[in-house]
Amino acid sequence: NPVPIQAAQLFNTVKKCNKDIVAALIDVLGNKEYFIKEYKMVLAERLLAKVDDDIDDETRILELLKLRFGANSLRDCEIMLKDMADSKRITSNIRALVQPSASAHGSFIPEFSSVIISELFWPPLFEGKVRTPSHVHWMLDAFGAQYKALKAPRTLHWKPHLGVVDLELAFGKGTKEFTVSVAQALIISQFESKGTWDSEELAKAVGIEVEALSEKASIWVNSGILRKSVDSGSKNQVYKLIEDIEDHVEKPYAHTKPDISVMSQEQQMEMNMKVYESYVMGMVTNLESLPLEKIHNMLKMFVLEPVYDKTIAELEAFLAKLVSDGKLTFDGLVYRKKKR
Repeated sequence: NPVPIQAAQLFNTVKKCNKDIVAALIDVLGNKEYFIKEYKMVLAERLLAKVDDDIDDETRILELLKLRFGANSLRDCEIMLKDMADSKRITSNIRALVQPSASAHGSFIPEFSSVIISELFWPPLFEGKVRTPSHVHWMLDAFGAQYKALKAPRTLHWKPHLGVVDLELAFGKGTKEFTVSVAQALIISQFESKGTWDSEELAKAVGIEVEALSEKASIWVNSGILRKSVDSGSKNQVYKLIEDIEDHVEKPYAHTKPDISVMSQEQQMEMNMKVYESYVMGMVTNLESLPLEKIHNMLKMFVLEPVYDKTIAELEAFLAKLVSDGKLTFDGLVYRKKKR
């Protein structure tokens, strides 16, 4: 099955191709249900990566798909687009309320916008954290307070690690413009205070794991703005700002793909399976031994979030993996917890 980025490339041809591209995509993806799930993820990724409020193309494509599959099949996608329109209106109203009362703590950046999602109708989003700058933190708090006043009892739960930032970087003899993820923006912003950072210090300042730093900083290294080396003493990676724009040597494909916000179907399944595993291990611990059908029925009865919707064949394959991982034993009739 193609991963979401491949599916996104396929969906891009919808506007360019005169033949029945939807039928071709369904053939590639396997069935209509998988197509709709994949489309929902691609749509969510596109909407969350937008730096403007234009959703005309997405609305037009959705209307065409509704003619083919029916409105009920694409209800979640309709709500996602409605969230985008509502977010634009709410952000405009709240900005007008907050701006006149801006204090010494800061004021709203004119380009600041938010996407307020109805979480139940969107695909699962990646969890994460970053160290939010104080002026951004003030904006989030001020916006959240006004939203609560307007929409009580509703409140906002921010995901500040997700989002898109438009940057213009000024050097001595010119500027460069980028559209990057929040983490990528935070990385380059640290070089305003000093020109060289140890990888561990930089990761801590941004609020991300040091293991994730290299990937997220690669856009700046590949663009020639940062130079990466290894410290001979600590053996840590070191990032140095190249201040002269004429010394920037940009590598091919320097503008790497932005951080992915939405989990793929495979990633969602892997996450769900971890939940199912905890239930299965609890069952065989408490009841000692269970046949396949009994485990299947108990999972349908007790696992409500995420909903257990697997077939017996899929469960059998999953349990076989737990056996091969040394967590369960199977004698042909019942499964037991493997004794250490």
